[in-house]
Amino acid sequence: MKNLPLYFLLMVSFFSCGDSDDSPEPIIESSDKEIIFFEISNIKGIINADAKTIHLNLSNSVDITSLSPTVLVSQKASVSPASGMVQDFTNPVIYTVTAEDGSTASYTVSVFAECVSAEQIHAFVYEGKNYELIKLNRNWELAAACAVERGGYLVEINSSAENAALYNEIIQNANIDPDNTVANDGGQASYIWLGGNDATTEGSWYWDGDNDGVGIHFWEGDASGSAIDNLFTNWGIEPDDFDGQDGLGLGITQWPIVSGALGNPRQWNDIALSNELYYIIEFD
Repeated sequence: MKNLPLYFLLMVSFFSCGDSDDSPEPIIESSDKEIIFFEISNIKGIINADAKTIHLNLSNSVDITSLSPTVLVSQKASVSPASGMVQDFTNPVIYTVTAEDGSTASYTVSVFAECVSAEQIHAFVYEGKNYELIKLNRNWELAAACAVERGGYLVEINSSAENAALYNEIIQNANIDPDNTVANDGGQASYIWLGGNDATTEGSWYWDGDNDGVGIHFWEGDASGSAIDNLFTNWGIEPDDFDGQDGLGLGITQWPIVSGALGNPRQWNDIALSNELYYIIEFD
């Protein structure tokens, strides 16, 4: 082999060294941006990662206008509002997670206060249908809303047998104190909310136990009125719309309480929708 000139060897060595890449590896920032844990008052949220939703059902005693969630997100990500910040969950709240690389994902968090707790429910069956007596004082509108939330509606009574069965269940098996469900405008007597009202047009009574404004017209007029299409009714000497009474109650004591001159237990009375009474939910 012939000897190569020194300068040629130096040039080869220089360019060989120049071919090596000593630049640092590029930094790849994380794109992870998930909420992996959400908790309020020791109740864990149900996280739907695909839909980006979180649902929580809390006790009806919880004030959902002032709650401080614990929120955990992907590593290297942040969340706004921050974990522990007080929020009003009357309406859904948007939580935005920002990944290390700046990309974001938004989660809609909905918190529901259960309308009734288990110990306030007396469940029973009549003629193959399910009912719940709710031993919690609510006005008619809130009672109807709870019925819908639970998948039913305020009860619709269609026969004398059903009316008697519900009354007997309340008195004999539900373990209630009538003094806890009193309508003062109904002669200081005790009542259970039913699903009827004449709130839309005075004297036109409808079964509208889900409060959607649509129902079965069952009575027209005052105490001297008449049933529609011979549908079952069981009024006392009612309705009389005394001082604007638009809700239907099942009497579980006589009224007025001192005399019983206007109605007896098992009969119906019109009472103010604002009364806070126990109620019955019916399920199809």
